[in-house]
Amino acid sequence: MRRLFITGLLVALGTLPGSTLRQLSLDDMIRQSTMIVHGTVQPANIMYHGSMIFSHYTVQPTEIYKSPVAGQSASSPIDFGVPGGSLNGAIQRVAGAPILTVGQDYVLFLWTSKSGLTQVIGLSQGLLSVITTSGAAPIVVRPAAAAGALNATGLPVTTNDISMSLSALKTEISNVLSGQSTQ
Repeated sequence: MRRLFITGLLVALGTLPGSTLRQLSLDDMIRQSTMIVHGTVQPANIMYHGSMIFSHYTVQPTEIYKSPVAGQSASSPIDFGVPGGSLNGAIQRVAGAPILTVGQDYVLFLWTSKSGLTQVIGLSQGLLSVITTSGAAPIVVRPAAAAGALNATGLPVTTNDISMSLSALKTEISNVLSGQSTQ
């Protein structure tokens, strides 16, 4: 009976819907995100949403750069889900899904679906690590996505690395939100 269950589970996992990564520019992520936060990530829990497993995290914001709620307090943790994870012996992996390190400082570009689930926009594209070294201004980095991406016309492309100072990122966010972006 256990072998039958495991075989059924493997068949079910083999038919999971695939993911297609649409290339997003930094300005696209700024415009399309419902929330942009800088903060430290903590684990929350893992649960199913339909047939998909999601690993849920909370981010304790240091700063909120964009929010659907005017004047949202940076003291309230924000919950979000990442597709994939391990639950009750079932393992799901989603190509292009971000891999988070608990306790790491990030800038997260988040969006909330119609169902109310908040996720990182563009899978790993919307996750920028904040690197702080002594005596230097913090920088944000994101390597190009390992999974292939498609541009707006559906052609395969690679995403670009992002590496810039945190203050330059904040300026770009402010410029895009006020309609003054140069991209």
